[in-house]
Amino acid sequence: MTHRIALLLAAATLTVSAAACGSDQPGQPAGPARAAAVDADAAGELLALGRRAEAPFVDYGAREQPTRIGVRVLDVRKGDIADLKHFSLDRKQRRSVPYYVDAKFENLGDFALTRNLLRASIEDADGREYRPASLILLGGTFRPCPQNSATKLRPGESFTGCAAFLLPRPTGLDRVRFQGDVTRDPVFWQPQ
Repeated sequence: MTHRIALLLAAATLTVSAAACGSDQPGQPAGPARAAAVDADAAGELLALGRRAEAPFVDYGAREQPTRIGVRVLDVRKGDIADLKHFSLDRKQRRSVPYYVDAKFENLGDFALTRNLLRASIEDADGREYRPASLILLGGTFRPCPQNSATKLRPGESFTGCAAFLLPRPTGLDRVRFQGDVTRDPVFWQPQ
């Protein structure tokens, strides 16, 4: 059964923000030697897929109290624009390349967290950050990348979710990042 599907990309999704991770000059990305310092076992490393890191997390808008979560990027998959054939895409989006990031999140804190806020982002070789696309489905599911639910993640629970990205051509994906607290350094994973 074919479902009518619409794609909604928030302004933040379409905007490419230059990440100045460790750079002294605003808007200038740091080089490839950027540190992945979030906890002792991830400090100074670009983590391999599947490696778990503990990261700080703030559920902004709900409970702005810091907590800790476990994050493990499991897979990075390059898709095909044909995956999105049932979505309403503009001309620029139709020329992009979809990527799907599968990650596992564990609530290591003492209170419930908003599940759909737990998503990784990606960076290109110039350090520009790309946020996940918000896929609005009017029935059915998006099989290449099932979306996170809006339910809460209780203490001690975990879930595996997927985030979809549209990268403009010829931009290439350099690394996956997670930053659950904007006052702290992100954690990075090597996609290959």
